[in-house]
Amino acid sequence: MIKLMMPAIILVLITKTVFAQKDTIGLNTPFINGAVVYEKVFNAPGKSKSDLFNKGQLWLIARYKNIDAIQILNDSTGRIVGKGREMIRVRDILRGDEDYKVDMSLQIDCKDGKYRCRIFNIKIKDTGEGKDNILCTSEDLMNYLIGNKGNPVRFSKTASKRILQSLNNTMNGVMLAINQSMSQNDDF
Repeated sequence: MIKLMMPAIILVLITKTVFAQKDTIGLNTPFINGAVVYEKVFNAPGKSKSDLFNKGQLWLIARYKNIDAIQILNDSTGRIVGKGREMIRVRDILRGDEDYKVDMSLQIDCKDGKYRCRIFNIKIKDTGEGKDNILCTSEDLMNYLIGNKGNPVRFSKTASKRILQSLNNTMNGVMLAINQSMSQNDDF
């Protein structure tokens, strides 16, 4: 009996090791297949694909105060892709608070009664006067913290964790803002 079960147990252990993405740093940052992608599917009962598609466009323009924030509009698939910039503040007892720009891509896929929002291609940038230098990507920070690469970032491990914590909070706030806008009724 043990001889029969041993190959199955080994297969399960190998599969879990290969496909699992351990949260070894305790941040709950969505890191899958080497990429940080915040993704959530929202239910929108009674809302048509067209209504959600229009609200998604309006939200993107209003949030980032620029019609050029939208890069792709595909009415037939219900896909909106755009660029946005958020600010994060990282608290550090020794160095004080530091602000960083966070540039990202956003994708909203609409269907009747639901939509999916994805935030990806996240870059952390300087906020200094006239600076717009990419300091690192969210993937750089995660790889550094889980030990996949050396230190490709100018931050310590503690600072890297704080940046990712702030990034998580900000991305959750963006998801909340999208959901609030998409679920509003258009009643006068």
